[in-house]
Amino acid sequence: MVSETVYVGVVALSTALAVAVAVWLWNEEMNLQGQLFVGIVGVYAVSGLLVIGELLAPWRSWMFAMFNFEAALTGFLPLLWFLLILEYTGYLRRIPRPAVYALVGWNVVVGVLEITNPTHDLIWSGYAVATSPFPHVQAEGTALAAVVLLPGSILYYAAVALLGAHLLVGPRVARKQTAALLVGYLPTFAIFTLWFGGAVPGPLTGALVIGSPLILGVVAWAVFRHQLFDLAPLARESVLEVLDDAVVVVDRDRRLLDYNAAAVETFGALPDHEGEPVERPLPELRPVDGPDGDRDGDPVTGDAPVVDRGDGTAAAVGEPDPRGDPTEVAPSNGTDDSPFVSTFTRFEDGEVREYDVTVSPLEVRGSVAGYTLVLRDVTERRQHVRDLEQQTTQLEQFAGRLSHDLRNPLNVAFGRVELARERHDDEHLATASDALERIEGIVDDTLTLAREGQTIDELERVDLATVARDAWETVDTGEAELVVEPDAGVRIYADATRLQSVFENCYRNCVEHGGASVTVTVERCDDGFVVADDGPGVPADEREQVFEYAYSSDDDGTGLGLAIVEAIARAHGWAVEMAESDSGGARVVFSGVETVETPIAGDGGRVVVGGADN
Repeated sequence: MVSETVYVGVVALSTALAVAVAVWLWNEEMNLQGQLFVGIVGVYAVSGLLVIGELLAPWRSWMFAMFNFEAALTGFLPLLWFLLILEYTGYLRRIPRPAVYALVGWNVVVGVLEITNPTHDLIWSGYAVATSPFPHVQAEGTALAAVVLLPGSILYYAAVALLGAHLLVGPRVARKQTAALLVGYLPTFAIFTLWFGGAVPGPLTGALVIGSPLILGVVAWAVFRHQLFDLAPLARESVLEVLDDAVVVVDRDRRLLDYNAAAVETFGALPDHEGEPVERPLPELRPVDGPDGDRDGDPVTGDAPVVDRGDGTAAAVGEPDPRGDPTEVAPSNGTDDSPFVSTFTRFEDGEVREYDVTVSPLEVRGSVAGYTLVLRDVTERRQHVRDLEQQTTQLEQFAGRLSHDLRNPLNVAFGRVELARERHDDEHLATASDALERIEGIVDDTLTLAREGQTIDELERVDLATVARDAWETVDTGEAELVVEPDAGVRIYADATRLQSVFENCYRNCVEHGGASVTVTVERCDDGFVVADDGPGVPADEREQVFEYAYSSDDDGTGLGLAIVEAIARAHGWAVEMAESDSGGARVVFSGVETVETPIAGDGGRVVVGGADN
């Protein structure tokens, strides 16, 4: 027969092990699965202490009190295991929160009833102290006890069913973790069966605590070896279920752990290679390592990597497709921060598809334990960019050709008209001369518009106020006046030549529509700068149209001045809009302008250029 001393020693050892496992597992960044498991371990540890207190209590009243606390605490085990398995299998998020709160509330109520049972006898009708094999408490349950404790038994069976189903039909890569949970969970059933059959001595709670090392050992192995509560669940919670793009999760050894439905739809070979290097189903992900740009072979077998053609057949990378196209086109090298390529191309269903790869490390306890790969099909987007680049190039070529081919005959016509006007000037020749000048302006503005709208690759630090004043000197402004406010004395990131073109076109627009004595003001705004005047302004219903090609309220204008302004602004990445100035004139607002937060020495006062001060 087992002595009380030996039994207490075994319970104490099991309790110490539970405490050690809880401390080892716990960290503040642990996800919900890990927190629930640590809660289960904590229940085992505290229950062990209560069992020891019951067995060593000097008075029966203390023994009964310890027993009631044991019953209340261990009553939470079925609920905690059930919630853990729901979360692990992905079903917890599908259960309404009120249902979860109801389960927790039910257990709290039952626990309170068990602890306070001596005052009402609703759960236990009486207590007795069994003497064999050593003194411990036994209680006789009431009819109500059978009802209130039934949900816990149901939760035990439901949790086993969920684990079994997940083991059979869940992801193959997670089967080791699932099997570990199932193995760690089943001893509870065995202990219950053996205890009720009289094969396990002592109190039931003590038997559960003594059986906990097997549970903790198996699950701790799964945590240590397979990142049970960290890697794949973390990735699925964060991105896997919310993205329409293909998502793939691998461990630190690049083995395929998980993927979403979009990934399977795009890369059909993924389900056949779970737990294997991800380069098996997706060889394009491996960077080009060889000196001649060749890929390394399979990281496990050394064979050339194989790519799925998308029609049920496969071929080694670089092997010609029977339809005459390569199976893989041109992957890019990986970066220093990622062991995978950043882009790759792939032959699918008779066409080449292009993908961007976004790699996010998954960190566990401060170290990289794996990676989440988001594979985004950018074929249409890149083709659109190429089309735009081609159209821009064609537009520039067209504008250049137009300028070249029209300028010579235009100059001839202009010269002939001027000669004719010297001999016999009349209003018809004057009108023809004005028309030729207008055509020349249209040609110049068209060429400018085609060139200035191109994307700017490199920006420099530019003194905004200086460029504004320099632009004023290149424009025929007559008696107009320029005011540069002190707050415009800043540096911005821009292309100086194109920024000056912005100011020149804005000034021409102000003078043409505001009159010879208009005052133009350059100042700062919240995230950019403003060019305003005190002229008649732009009607509210026309402010969105002023930046359109060929829009002009002046019959002599080309209608391209503000279109050029908008093209240059967009090339910088800025936004531009027309508004009303404080004096009722036009106000062109440039926003999204990046400012260099460094003051410019000696450029602080209000500057007036032109007019009486010129």
